[in-house]
Amino acid sequence: MLKIMKFWFLGWLSFISYLTASSAFAFDYSFEGRAKLGSSYIFDSPNGFEDFDSEAELRLGVLGNAWENDTWRLDYELSADAKQADGPSVESRLREETDIDFFRAWLRLDNGDFKIRGGRQKILFGSGTIYRPLGLFDTRDVTGVVPETRGVDGVRSTWFLSPSSFLEGWLVPAKKDGSIITGVRGESLIGDIEVGIVAQYHPRSDLKNLADFNQEMVQLGYHLKGENEIGFWNESRLDIEMQSSSPIRFDSVFGVDYTFDLGEGLHFLMEYFLTTRQKNFTLTDTKGQRTVQQIGFSMDQPVGIDIQWQIYGLYDLRDKSFQLVPQIEYSITETLFLYLHGRAGGNIKEGEKNGRLHRRTGVFNGTESLIGLTLVNYF
Repeated sequence: MLKIMKFWFLGWLSFISYLTASSAFAFDYSFEGRAKLGSSYIFDSPNGFEDFDSEAELRLGVLGNAWENDTWRLDYELSADAKQADGPSVESRLREETDIDFFRAWLRLDNGDFKIRGGRQKILFGSGTIYRPLGLFDTRDVTGVVPETRGVDGVRSTWFLSPSSFLEGWLVPAKKDGSIITGVRGESLIGDIEVGIVAQYHPRSDLKNLADFNQEMVQLGYHLKGENEIGFWNESRLDIEMQSSSPIRFDSVFGVDYTFDLGEGLHFLMEYFLTTRQKNFTLTDTKGQRTVQQIGFSMDQPVGIDIQWQIYGLYDLRDKSFQLVPQIEYSITETLFLYLHGRAGGNIKEGEKNGRLHRRTGVFNGTESLIGLTLVNYF
């Protein structure tokens, strides 16, 4: 991984040298980071596994402007984090005990209408909130405390055609057989509706943190988003697997949200998610089902200036499993936050308790009910 980061930065530094040969050099920087410490008590932890799951994280970064002239500017971000975990998630190998890696490491050349950024970066778009068919590089747990995507190593360019439309393309090394993930998307405002389309070639890769990393596919998608008192959106993706029969998979989400005039504003959001695939498309569902439907909702509301509560709810229409994820955020200071969070799951139907959203197994699987505290300090 360090070799890849060095490659990106050496390439960009060579380009900087070319630019600055005839231009004024201006460099500024600022430091930022965060410390995160949390622990959760697992109800009914499987035999042989610890009852508490804990994590400590320290992130340090520097960002700023590296160079600029009358037309162009070059800015950067370099941040890394170190995580130490303990408990059943480590014992079941759902995460590493120690993880030290770059979080962001990129350089961006920008003239206002055109931007190109290379290095480890976030490539995240679409209109979905809980379910993200167009989250091609999304690694977030949206119901987690301070959810963030890890980002990928790649090059992304964006060309703004107007104040409300742009074209964007990216190249991401697949890290397998020299292949490159390539994609392009466009976005525009048509009337009051935000419209986006995307196309991507996804070869087999070694990016194991991403869904479907080892499948060769052509992926096509779109999203629509608007508001008429009630917000609404639709985001969909069609995957064509590169086999002789070219089987397909279709994912789609429909969502609405509204803020009720209760207290300081009660925000409610709901999404319906559908995924279905043809018979010959690679089957990854652990229950062997080719069509899955889920409903997700969230509610959140501020209470004064220091407290905000939220709750996520997920329900699988196929296997009748559910999950509720409540959280209370308390702002101790402007930079120090305390989170009380939990997770409760179950299955409505009788019999086997082996749902997608809640499973009872002899090994810790990450869907168990819990309650925890997390402290996050930004600096």
